[in-house]
Amino acid sequence: MANTQIQSEQIADDAVTSAKIAANALGINDLSNATVSSSDPVFNTNPTGGVGSLWINSTSGEVYICTNATTNENVWTNIGEGTGNIAATASGGTESTASGYKYHTFTSSGTLTVTGGTLSLDILLVAGGAGGGGRYNSAGGGAGGMLEYTSQSASSGNYTITVGAGGAGGAEGIAGTDGGNSSMSGLSLTTAIGGGGGGSWDNVTQKLGRDGGSGGGSSGYEGNIGSGGSGTSGQGNDGGIGANFGAGGGGGKSAVGGTAATNAGGAGGAGKAWLNGTTYAGGGGGASYSSGGAGGSGGAGGGGNGGSYDNGTNATNGTDGLGGGGGGATGYHTITAGADGGDGVVIVRYAV
Repeated sequence: MANTQIQSEQIADDAVTSAKIAANALGINDLSNATVSSSDPVFNTNPTGGVGSLWINSTSGEVYICTNATTNENVWTNIGEGTGNIAATASGGTESTASGYKYHTFTSSGTLTVTGGTLSLDILLVAGGAGGGGRYNSAGGGAGGMLEYTSQSASSGNYTITVGAGGAGGAEGIAGTDGGNSSMSGLSLTTAIGGGGGGSWDNVTQKLGRDGGSGGGSSGYEGNIGSGGSGTSGQGNDGGIGANFGAGGGGGKSAVGGTAATNAGGAGGAGKAWLNGTTYAGGGGGASYSSGGAGGSGGAGGGGNGGSYDNGTNATNGTDGLGGGGGGATGYHTITAGADGGDGVVIVRYAV
């Protein structure tokens, strides 16, 4: 029998065209939807073949497949040994990645920029905590209002982030200053309201806790007892009420500020843990102004401690980045001003 095999050297260059090759004769499917390029695709590389289209980078050897074909918002997933998918992303704030999420943390005002499509965002807004009242026997400042959102759809564009500053502690006889508001533009989100200042002793106005995201506590100097400030619905709680020589604690996200006892300050209201496991928005503790009692402890989530007459400690500031209220001043010590509230924070995260 004659040898009918054709050797490769017998075939002239370019003699066999694609039209003469049977379908799948080479053991591969039709690759008409594959693109070979010296660069990677980008989010607005719109494949004519839709989902399943291939992109091969002839320079790096990276291989991508289109897994979401939306005009100018495509997702190209890396299927080679390399890393880095081509998909919607964001920039701005302090960026970090943990447990399958990318976080953008804003401790000061700035801009979140979304590119490459639409992201589903989880968002935390915490306003600035309020300052504690200035001596004597003054109340803790309320925590900044705390708001939580999930699955917020954000398309490509810029989103303005505003982070509220903590309020200053009050001077002698003056209630603490309210905290600043925190917000994020471009989405239907409510503004987080700054905490309400803690009351002082001087007069009927200054002794009252101020309204806010969470309300400030009221003073209790010589029985000069007023009402705690009101918290904002959905954002925080009311401030605590003072007693004789004991001042109320500021409200927190999860709890009302503690009511004072005779000679002892009330504790700050507790804050709340967010999706990242950190607790935010604790109220400031109220002060004591007599022997036999102590200042109230700050609420979990950055609340500052109230000043203590007995052990000679001054009020402490709320924690920046947590929106905690400042502690109230006792008046026994050389520091006459209430403690400052902590700055707020805005955090945005999305799955990666």
